[in-house]
Amino acid sequence: MLAQSTSDRIINAAIELISEKGYKAATTKAIAQLAGVNEVTLFRHFGNKHGILKAIVQKFSYGPHLQKVMHEKVVWDVEIDLYNFSIEYQSYIMSIKDFVLIGFKEADAFPEINEEIANVPLFIKNELIDYFREMKRKRKIIDINIEATAMALIAINFGHFISRARLGDQVTELTTDQLIKTSVTIFSRGLTL
Repeated sequence: MLAQSTSDRIINAAIELISEKGYKAATTKAIAQLAGVNEVTLFRHFGNKHGILKAIVQKFSYGPHLQKVMHEKVVWDVEIDLYNFSIEYQSYIMSIKDFVLIGFKEADAFPEINEEIANVPLFIKNELIDYFREMKRKRKIIDINIEATAMALIAINFGHFISRARLGDQVTELTTDQLIKTSVTIFSRGLTL
């Protein structure tokens, strides 16, 4: 088994403490102690607690992963592309659901969490805007507000995630795949010429 780098130990300790005790209680001193380093080492690697938060968000950011999917798997068929994007989004965001839910729990008390977390959907929104702009240029979708279209797709996917993450199958026993296929079919048919 490979030893974790000092940075990874600090990040993992911060995640553990934030999960258990909340962001405020996860002091740099407590994080350093749990990581087995001194506080000066923590500051040298991340500068401050906000720097650790940025590193955590980057570590769990699904933006670069989804960007890769969108660039490598795109076939310029809106239904296929949006299905692939949505399935990848659901798979990845469910794999980090505890982190996302921590963000919701802590965001009101600490605006810096909101600021960092907002960068992720902003990144995805911009990728979707580029995709929809190109689809519009290729005349494969109708003339529509592409930012609103990107936000609508994000909202559909995030709604499915929140329902599953918080309520499991209490609302529906449909699988994520069934929900995504139906949503994407309806969504893409509203966009096509």
